[in-house]
Amino acid sequence: MIHEVTIAFTVAVKNGEGKTVKEQYLVDNCNLFAEVEDAMYVGFDGYKALDVIAVKRSRIKEVANSRTNAEEKMFIATLVDIFHDPEGNEKEIKYQVAFYSQKMSTAWAFIREYVAQGYNMKVSAIKETKFIDVVK
Repeated sequence: MIHEVTIAFTVAVKNGEGKTVKEQYLVDNCNLFAEVEDAMYVGFDGYKALDVIAVKRSRIKEVANSRTNAEEKMFIATLVDIFHDPEGNEKEIKYQVAFYSQKMSTAWAFIREYVAQGYNMKVSAIKETKFIDVVK
């Protein structure tokens, strides 16, 4: 199960004072909110005054790839899976997939290849997110 997490921590600015910074992450392979929170505290052990301020279950069903370089950003694609029920009626299921890409044009190329895996899917939307990374 994938969760969306917001953390807050303090960083020192030029004049020596502390500034609170908020960042958003995805956490994969945790079932309980307590496991998610623990993964964040363990993963960010060196951060000053770290606090997990929000955790929620994500609508994202899968993280489709891994980051290959520091310039890649995280995108989310909303996909529509089209199928027919036993009576022959066409039905749609929408779900989201997260993935890394450097820019929107390469994001579209990646998701088109992902959708062409032989499923009856179409891309409804792609957007760049504020998520920094995936914590596993």
